[in-house]
Amino acid sequence: MNDFHFFARPPAPALAPFIVCYWGVRGSLGVLDYHMESVLPSGSVELMLNFGARQRVRAYGERSADDVFETAWVAGLQDQPLVHCSDGFSEHLSVRFHPRGAHAFLDLPLDELTNRVVSLEDLLGEAAVALRDRLAPLDDDARCRALESWLLERRRSVHPYFATVRRASDLLRSGVHGLGVTEVCDRLGLSNRHLIHQFRLTVGLTPKTFSRVQRFQAVIDDCKGRDDPPWSRLAARHGYADQSHLIREFRRFAHLTPGEFLERRTPDHGNVMAD
Repeated sequence: MNDFHFFARPPAPALAPFIVCYWGVRGSLGVLDYHMESVLPSGSVELMLNFGARQRVRAYGERSADDVFETAWVAGLQDQPLVHCSDGFSEHLSVRFHPRGAHAFLDLPLDELTNRVVSLEDLLGEAAVALRDRLAPLDDDARCRALESWLLERRRSVHPYFATVRRASDLLRSGVHGLGVTEVCDRLGLSNRHLIHQFRLTVGLTPKTFSRVQRFQAVIDDCKGRDDPPWSRLAARHGYADQSHLIREFRRFAHLTPGEFLERRTPDHGNVMAD
């Protein structure tokens, strides 16, 4: 990880219901001996401000692309891997939203961002460029403070569905103690159709797919620091029927087997090398 700097900061309490953290990187994938990275579904929406070389998305799942992003962009929730690379030295600052949190800052249904990366200029116009230019000369800490001030100013009233979706997403947490969608609907007094509608607007995925992504990402987190994870025990711990079920979910969300994931994972143990 020489010459590749990563940092993360927590949000202010007023934004904690919406934002997981601010994080940034400075460096080049080349110093890590790979040039393209496959970002796996994480259950988070990301807003990214770019201060380095332009970034390229080379694939959305099985669909090839060559989408270029220079100033700032938003990556919606994914249920498939996203392959990206940089044209050179990377330097950016990101807001990682809770899956239900981005709606308070973006004036659109969140399912319009699902499995997509969209230029922030397309969403906010010149305000996106102004924000990036305002933060560019600052150091990491000052950038985070300035970005947080902008977010506090921009935050709108929460959607009427926010409280319900927040409760539902907590009930759908990963593992054997999480509830299924039918049980969540019963607990909240909603039909499955209404819960799906609320999730599409404020999260971007259906409740069932969201729950599956959460569980998949929990397994990825559980593998960090392990060279030979006990797959059968992990499958049981996270509520999979068996190890074969876990393998199918890896193929679905990573397009890899668990073994291939271990061989190709990046130094942060969260994504995989794509070349």
